[in-house]
Amino acid sequence: MVMELTATCRWCGRGPIKAEFSFAPPAPVPYLEQDLFHLNSCENCGAWQVNPYPSPKAAKRFFESAERWLLARDPDNRHVNPIMRSESRRAEYLQYAYAIKPLLPENGAILDVGAGTGLMLSLIDTHHRRIAVEPNKIAAQAATDRGVTVIREWAEDLPPPKVPLAAMILNQALDHLPRPDLFLFRAQTWLAPGGLLLLGGLINPRCLGARIYGPAFRLFHPYHQVYPTPASVERVLKPMGFELVASWRPYFQTPYGSVFKFCSAIGSMGKTLIKPSPGRLSPPFPGNTVSYLARKTVLYKTIKVPEASPSSIPC
Repeated sequence: MVMELTATCRWCGRGPIKAEFSFAPPAPVPYLEQDLFHLNSCENCGAWQVNPYPSPKAAKRFFESAERWLLARDPDNRHVNPIMRSESRRAEYLQYAYAIKPLLPENGAILDVGAGTGLMLSLIDTHHRRIAVEPNKIAAQAATDRGVTVIREWAEDLPPPKVPLAAMILNQALDHLPRPDLFLFRAQTWLAPGGLLLLGGLINPRCLGARIYGPAFRLFHPYHQVYPTPASVERVLKPMGFELVASWRPYFQTPYGSVFKFCSAIGSMGKTLIKPSPGRLSPPFPGNTVSYLARKTVLYKTIKVPEASPSSIPC
C-alpha cells in the first residue's frame, strides 16, 4: 500500500521537519508493504510524526478490519482480546469522566470520535446526548449495546453537527488520523464556547522510555502517525482558543501499570542503560502517554469547510 510524503508538520501545520531515526515494528504491519518506517520531528512545535505516512486507504482497511476487534497483538507481539483490553481501562476512563462531568452543561451533546466499544461515553450521565463515531462494525455494535448512539463514519468524513457540541472526545484516536492538524481546526468550530476537548492517550516521544530505547520504544507504530510532545500540545491548542484544564499521565490506572511492574520497568531500564540489547522493547512506564482536557475559551467565526456529505451529525 502506498505511503504519502509530507514536507510540513501534521500537528502544527508548519515546519520544517527533520529526520530523527527509523524503527521496525516487532511484527509485520497489515496493509503496508515495508517493514522499516521513519520518524521526523517538527522544528517549529516539536511534534514527531511518521513520514512518509500510511495512505488513508491503508489506515481505513486496518481500523475497519474485523481482526482488530476480535484478536489483536499488543506492542510485545502477544495476542490479546481487544474488547476485554478496552474494558480493563475503565479506571483510566473514570478519571476523565469525573473531570468532565462538573464542566458539562445540563443537556449538552457529547461526540466521541473513534469511540471503540463506547466505554468512555457509558461513564457519562445518560441525560446528555452521547454520540459515538466508530467505523469498525464489531466495535460499533459493542458501543450500541452500551446504549449510546453510534455513527459508523470516519473522522475525516464527518459532517458538522446541527448544534454546537458541549464536548468532543478523542481517546487514543487523534494520533491515528493522517492530518490531526486539519481535524482539530474543524473540531474547534463545532464546539460551543466553553466546550470541552478531551485528547486521551497521546504518545509522548520525549518521555523517558523513548529517550532510553529510541527506535525500540514500544509505542512507535506506523498507524500511530503523530506524536505530539506536551509542549507542542499547548503550543497548538492555545492559538486555537483553548485553555488546558487538566492533564494526566495514565500509567497506574491502566492494565499495564502496577507497583510491581513499575519496579520491574526501572530495573529493565537500568540494565538497558548499562548494557544495551538491540531489539528489546521498552516497558510500559509513567509518561509514555499523556491525556489532556481543554476548554474552548473564545468564539471563533465559523468557517465553512467543504463536507463529504450534506447530512449533519444528529445532535
